[in-house]
Amino acid sequence: MKYTLHQIQSIIGGKILGEGGTVITGIAGIENAREGDISFVKNDTLIRQSQSSQASAFVVHREIPALKKPCIILQNPFFAFTLLLGDAAKKRFARQAIIHPSAIISSSAAIGKDASIGAYVVIEDNAVIGNNVVIYPGTFIGKDCKIGDNALIYANVSIREKCSIGRRVIIHCNSVIGDDGFGYLQMEKKHIKIPQIGTVEIGDDVEIGSMVTVCRAAIDKTIIGNGVKIDNHSHIAHNVEIGDNTMLVGYAKIAGSVKIGKNVMVAEDVGITDHAIIGDNCVIGGGSKVYKSLKPGAVVWGAPAKAIHEEKRIQVLLRKLPEMYQAIKKVMHTS
Repeated sequence: MKYTLHQIQSIIGGKILGEGGTVITGIAGIENAREGDISFVKNDTLIRQSQSSQASAFVVHREIPALKKPCIILQNPFFAFTLLLGDAAKKRFARQAIIHPSAIISSSAAIGKDASIGAYVVIEDNAVIGNNVVIYPGTFIGKDCKIGDNALIYANVSIREKCSIGRRVIIHCNSVIGDDGFGYLQMEKKHIKIPQIGTVEIGDDVEIGSMVTVCRAAIDKTIIGNGVKIDNHSHIAHNVEIGDNTMLVGYAKIAGSVKIGKNVMVAEDVGITDHAIIGDNCVIGGGSKVYKSLKPGAVVWGAPAKAIHEEKRIQVLLRKLPEMYQAIKKVMHTS
């Protein structure tokens, strides 16, 4: 990467203090920065460290007279950091808008402008690929799928038939969208498969990590709302609905027909039982097992999940059990 401070300002905004032509060739934390790097001072606790840093320039939250190096001043340096990283990543990982000769693309598929399609990609009948879409090698896109503009699909992703992917969606390596939901009818001690003929609909600005499964509905749709973020190794079962801007951290396990509201935070390794309804703005603590519906705004933790203040009291008592046991044993022995 190579920027001047003026170019960085055009990306992140703010006011330049010092030499705007300073050349920046890297981004680094305060302690590890070297000459040519730009670093970030997001609050006053980092000022002392910044004074001894070797960085050539800083993004700061206010004017710092003791900092004798060029700066860009703005209200939220951490947000600015993400903008600059995003621009640098876009340039670093840019792929040419070409279709690799080994890709297998149906004659009835529609490919948008400036799409980049990697080696051994398979795109089946009537699939629609939007403008500026990037598809990495080894990916499968089934018939009648729709991929929105500016989507980014990494290597070895499988998107099965009739799934719809929104604009600016990112799907990381080895994830599967639209596999069959786990539906069986038990008859005479046998498991009879229930055909899964629904679809998956994913909104705009969604990011899905690696090794994630989003199952198609038995009928109707599995729905992932706009702005949803799903971490690695998570499982979304058939007919699940997830509201806008909800976040699922790694190893989330969402059973069939669960409905999750908007702006919900599901921490790591959470399981939610089938048909539960999770209201808007809920927070579910790490490792929780949710066996019933939650009202909007609930903050829960534990297995089974319960109000977090109740679970905290239980955890305190559990740590005291050895001491309580010895006290009870002593009473019983002397009585």
